[in-house]
Amino acid sequence: MAIFFCVSCSGGQKSGGPSQVNSWAYIPRSVKVHPLSRFGQDDIIIHVVFEDGDGFECRAIGTLEVTLSQSTIENTTKTIDLTNSQENRERFDKLTRTYLFRFNEVPDDLSSVKVTVMFSHDSGSTLRANGLVEK
Repeated sequence: MAIFFCVSCSGGQKSGGPSQVNSWAYIPRSVKVHPLSRFGQDDIIIHVVFEDGDGFECRAIGTLEVTLSQSTIENTTKTIDLTNSQENRERFDKLTRTYLFRFNEVPDDLSSVKVTVMFSHDSGSTLRANGLVEK
């Protein structure tokens, strides 16, 4: 008769979220509008990706602002506070390693939109990126 014992080394994943530190080796060095950004059925889905100094995707702590603009629509801006650990976790997509934004109420005749991303780190540094999302 064989008896098997299963032992777990961990009590599960902890969800404490990011925390502020004085020196962070993998601080975001760039921000981009990810190519997964697209027009959905009734919305526009924007993926924002941060990269550290080694070029790896990373999370960020600071304020992230995403603006959609086009000549036929009024500028639409969404701002999230990534210093809030719950907001940071909810917006971050683990599979794509991007932050997700959904913009509703998209005019039917809209075929492209300019995306402007601005990230402000608590240290005072600012990162910017632009992209174009087409139907």
